[in-house]
Amino acid sequence: MADPAEEPFRGTPRFELKRRLGAGAFGVVYEALDLERNSVVALKTLRRTGEEALYRLKQEFRALADIAHPNLAALYELLSDGHQWFFTMELVEGKSFHDYVLDPEDVPIEQTEAEALDSIRDTATFDSPSELRPPVAAPRPLSGYPSARFHPERLRSSLRQTALGIQALHAAGKLHRDIKSSNVLVTRSDRVVLLDFGLVTELGLADDNDHSMVLAGTPAYMSPEQGAGQPVSEASDWYSLGVMLYESLTGQAPFAGTTAEMIREKQHREPRRPRELVSGVPEDLDQLCCDLLRRDPKRRPDGPEIIRRLGGEVGDRELASSVAGTRTSPFVGRAIEFAQLQEAFHDAEKGRAVTMAVHGGSGMGKTALVRRFLDALRSDERVVILAGRCFERETVPYKALDSLMDGLSRHLKNLTTSRAEALMPRDILALARLFPVLRRVEAVAAARRRVLEIQDVQELRRRAFGAFRELMARLAEEHPLILFIDDLHWGDVDSAALLEELVRPPDPPSLLLILAYRSEEAETSSLLRRVLPSKLGSEIVVDPLEPADARELADALLHDSPRKSEDMAEAVARESSGNPFFLSELARSVRSHGDLVAVRSEGAPEEPITLDRVIASRIARLSPAVRRFLEIVAVAGRPVLFSVVNTAAEPDPRENVIEMLRIHHLIRTRETENREEIETYHDRIREAVVAGLSDADLKSHHRRLAIALETSGQTDPDWLALHWKEAGEFERAA
Repeated sequence: MADPAEEPFRGTPRFELKRRLGAGAFGVVYEALDLERNSVVALKTLRRTGEEALYRLKQEFRALADIAHPNLAALYELLSDGHQWFFTMELVEGKSFHDYVLDPEDVPIEQTEAEALDSIRDTATFDSPSELRPPVAAPRPLSGYPSARFHPERLRSSLRQTALGIQALHAAGKLHRDIKSSNVLVTRSDRVVLLDFGLVTELGLADDNDHSMVLAGTPAYMSPEQGAGQPVSEASDWYSLGVMLYESLTGQAPFAGTTAEMIREKQHREPRRPRELVSGVPEDLDQLCCDLLRRDPKRRPDGPEIIRRLGGEVGDRELASSVAGTRTSPFVGRAIEFAQLQEAFHDAEKGRAVTMAVHGGSGMGKTALVRRFLDALRSDERVVILAGRCFERETVPYKALDSLMDGLSRHLKNLTTSRAEALMPRDILALARLFPVLRRVEAVAAARRRVLEIQDVQELRRRAFGAFRELMARLAEEHPLILFIDDLHWGDVDSAALLEELVRPPDPPSLLLILAYRSEEAETSSLLRRVLPSKLGSEIVVDPLEPADARELADALLHDSPRKSEDMAEAVARESSGNPFFLSELARSVRSHGDLVAVRSEGAPEEPITLDRVIASRIARLSPAVRRFLEIVAVAGRPVLFSVVNTAAEPDPRENVIEMLRIHHLIRTRETENREEIETYHDRIREAVVAGLSDADLKSHHRRLAIALETSGQTDPDWLALHWKEAGEFERAA
C-alpha cells in the first residue's frame, strides 16, 4: 500500500481543486474553490511530507501574517487536514515581470501566479559556500532576446512598485532573500505583486540559527554576501532587485556560468555597466543599476532612496499605511507593568513556577510590553526564551502552542547533539507525533528505538503531555526559561489541556509562562472559558496609556513628519484615548500626506484630527465588494454568522473579502459551536463605518441583513425585527 503521505493532494471537503498551477522542490500550487467562503484561491501544499518542508511552509505563512500591502501577495489561512498541511493565498493572474516590461508588441504572453511559483525549482539551498549543489546552469535567456527591448515607463513603474513591496517587508522586520523576476507578476490593472515567501526571515536573524539555511536562494540573484554565507541585510534584497533591473536593461544576467562560478565572480568584481552592452539605456536607470549591484552592501542605496529615484515618494500612502506592523515602533510608559514582569522572572529564577497573564483591550500594547521585556533579556546568554503566537487565521492542531513548538525545534537544533540528547524525555516521539516539526531535531529523530506504536489516542496524548512537561523541566534546570504565548484567545481546548498539564501541581517546571490575550474575549474564547490564565497565577491588566505617555508616544511617532507641531502631537494623543494602536494609526495617517489635516480652502483652518476620518480613509481604499462586506458586518451591530453576511453582501468569488478585512485589522472572527462568527475589529471601527453610510445605503444593508437572517433560520425574532424596522418595513418588523 502506498504511503498516504506520498499520495497527491486531492483537496478537502472545504477546498475543491480546480487545476494544478505549478510545482517546485517543496510545494505544489493549485487553483481551488473555497466551498465554505464561495471564493477562488490559490492553495499551496507540500509536495511530500517531511519535517523541514513542513517547517518552511509554516514559516512562509507566518512571516506575512501581519503584513498587508498592495504589492505583496496576500496570504489567507494556514490549515491542517489530517496529515496534509497547506495554506491559501490570493490568486494573482497576469504577466511575468520581464514579459511586462518588454515592448508589448514583442510579448503578448500571460501567465498565472503559480506558473511563476513554478520557478521554486530554481531556488537552491546549500549547507555552506563550499558545498554548492546542485550545479546550476547559466540563467535562461529572457524570452529568447539577445538584448532586451524594454518599455521605459513600464519598467520604471513596475520596478517602483516592486521596491514598495520590498520596503514594506523591510519595514515589518523581514527579509525576502529570494527576490527574482519569476517571483514578480503584473496584473491586468498594472498592479505589481511580489510572490513566494518561502525564504523570508527576520532581519538580524537571517540564518535563523539553522545551518541548513546558511546559503539559500537563487544563485543568479544572490548578493555577494549571501553567496559567501555571510550575514545578510536589507541591502541583500536590493542587490537582487538590481539583478532584475540589469536583466531588463540588457537582456542578460550580470554574471553567467555555473553556480560556483557566478558566486566566485561576485566576490571579486562588479558587472559591466548596462550602457556598455546595450544602446539607449537611460542614464538614471543605468546608474541606479550599477549602484544596486555594488559589492559592498553599505554602498547600495536604501529603500526610500530607490523609490525616490524611480519617481515615487517615501511617504506614499500605499507604503506608509498598508503595513500592519513595524519592527521599530517606539515604546513608552508601562513602568509598573514592566517591573511586574521583572519580578515574576526573578521568582522563576529562584525555582518557582510562575504564570503571568497579560491582558487588556484590543490595541492596548500587550504584545509590545512583553516583547520589550523579552528583548531586555536576550543579551543574557543564560536565558532561554521560547516565544510563540496563536494566529487567528490558522486551523491547526494545538494552535496555541504550534508556533512555540517551531521555536523549540530551532532551539534544540542549535544545541550540540550530546546536549540535545541529554534533554530528551522518554516519550519524546509521542510529543513529536503531535508536533511533527520536532523531528527536525537529530536527537528526536534518533529516538526511534523508544517508539511505541500507540494506537489509543488518549494514551498518546497522556504520554505526549508528560513528555512536554518533562522536557520543559529539564530545560529549566539548565537555564532560566521563559515561555510566551501571544493572542491566546484564538486557542483551542486541546491547547488548554496541554497548558493545564504543564503547570499542574505538584512540582511543575520552574519557568515563567507569560500568556497574553484580549480581555473582551474571556467569555467567548473556547480556551479561556476552560482555563482562564489569570486563575493560574498573577495578572497584569494593560490599560490605556496615561495622557503624558500618549503624548510622548505621539511625539516619537511624528518625530520626522513635516506636519509635526506641538498642537498636532497633542491632538493625536488626545484623539487616541490612550490606545497605542489607534495612536499609531493616527500618526501614520498624518505622516502619509495628511489624511487628517486637509485644508478646507486657502487661509481656512485645518480640519480637526479624528480617528473616524482615519478609518474612513482606510475604508475608501477598499474595493467596492470588500467595503460592502465590511459595511454589512458593521450594520449588524453584533457578532453575526459568516454565512449570513456572505448571503447579504454577495461578494465576488474571486475576492476573498473576509481575509482581506482580517489582514487589515478591520474585522475579527471566532468559532462558535463549529460556526464562524464575524464582528468589527473594534467598536470605533463599527461606529465610523455606520456613520459614513447614507440613509439609503443604511436601509439597504438592514434589508439585506433581514433577508439573509430570515433565510438562515438561525436568528432570534427580536434581532430580525430590528433590521426590518431599520429597513423601513414596519409590517414585516411587527
